[in-house]
Amino acid sequence: MKLIHSNPYRTLGILVGATAKEKERQIKRLKQFIEAEQAPEDDFSFLNIEPLDRTVDGVSEAASKLNLDADKMSAALFWFYKGNEITDEPAFETLKQGNANEALQIWEKLIIDTKEDGSRIWKSVTSKNCSAYHNYFVATFLSNGKTISSTAIIANLRFLESDLVQDFKALAADDTYKTTKKELQLLFLKQLQSELEANGKSNTLLELLNKQQFSAKEEFLKASVQKPIEQIEQKLESTKSKRKESKTNAVNAGKELYDTCIKELTQLKNILGVEDIKYSSVADKVANEILQCSIDYFNENKESGSNDNYFEPAMKVAKTAQTIAVGNLTKERIKDSISSLEEMKDRELSQALELLQSVKDAYETNEIKIRTQVREQEASLEYGQSINWSKVNDLIKNSIDWSKVAELIQQIISTQNVEKIKNMNNPTKLIEYKSLVNFLLDKMSHSSFNKIKYICWWETARAENSSKTYTSPSSSSSEDGFPTWLKWVIGIIVFIILVKACD
Repeated sequence: MKLIHSNPYRTLGILVGATAKEKERQIKRLKQFIEAEQAPEDDFSFLNIEPLDRTVDGVSEAASKLNLDADKMSAALFWFYKGNEITDEPAFETLKQGNANEALQIWEKLIIDTKEDGSRIWKSVTSKNCSAYHNYFVATFLSNGKTISSTAIIANLRFLESDLVQDFKALAADDTYKTTKKELQLLFLKQLQSELEANGKSNTLLELLNKQQFSAKEEFLKASVQKPIEQIEQKLESTKSKRKESKTNAVNAGKELYDTCIKELTQLKNILGVEDIKYSSVADKVANEILQCSIDYFNENKESGSNDNYFEPAMKVAKTAQTIAVGNLTKERIKDSISSLEEMKDRELSQALELLQSVKDAYETNEIKIRTQVREQEASLEYGQSINWSKVNDLIKNSIDWSKVAELIQQIISTQNVEKIKNMNNPTKLIEYKSLVNFLLDKMSHSSFNKIKYICWWETARAENSSKTYTSPSSSSSEDGFPTWLKWVIGIIVFIILVKACD
């Protein structure tokens, strides 16, 4: 950790609280060693724990950073001080020898109580162990600055939360320097956060602090969440622009928004909680924009008559929005949109089934009517007379105007719709569709069959029996997505011709 490894106090090899005379003497001594190209004598830089490359200019720069009280205080928060000679002195000696673990054990025994069952609890901060809390934090990050130690950070926060921190302040700065423990906590945390952000580890700190209680918590977290909120707002505006520029790519914009915002949203949720108005507001904004990407993408593809399977991507993105939404209004909007998508999922297949079934029902109704009339006539036949059943079957078969049926199928079940039906994942309805198609095609004339053979894609042999080809016109539908064939229901009688009585 740079705040510790390159600390001005460490560069000079002194502890927090060193007098001005001690500081000047150490600066002069260090420069003499450096100019003589000799290794400085043992000091409080703890070179055996972490190497330090010192130069004359570096020493002068470090000294300049310890002139003002505010600068001295900032540096002191990340360096050692002697608060208890009995325990701190032996710990410093072990650090000089390069034994960080032994020093940590000395301080840890003073701040943590280990129970018989192995559980560990913090001891109260007193005048005898307050420096142990702070020095334990510094030693931990001096010996292993690459890993964030939650215990070490909490230890220093407990120290800064105690009233004894004023004694530490008095060591680091003059009596004229006024500050509170809350201000010291903010100074400590802001510096720590800045360095952790540079290493991509600030989220860990915020999650840790959210679980602790200390004076500056609310103010620090409030300031910390503003940055991710602003980042999310920028990403929202960028996504809106992308969606409006290209609705065909809106679903990708929605995915990208989720992928780039989920980290910040999780961070905000951990810090603020789901109930917080700031979190719920920004979360709902993201959820609504992701949903709008789904809606625009779906509508654009539907209106353009795309043959792509645009339902699945739209549904996936809508459900992604559902995982973020917090407010009831946003949740309801997403729920309604998902329900609408579900209804439209197999729209082309449902429309085809309804049309085909209506034709089959008309055919079967005619068949029943004709056979009933034939049986009535058969009962009145004289001896030697009989029914021409071949003629009866022809009457039944021709009781539907198949050319009209073919025309209606061309309008309702277009080639584009058939392509979508082929790719649908609804085995039950597909079986029903194939059964109805086979029923109708078996009854049709050769000429009518040729017009709609494309609806029977799974039987290539049947289609190959015809030498004619057919290209379906575009699907006709109203603005609300429902086909015009529904308006033909009233005229279904067109398909049923009057049954002539058998001679």
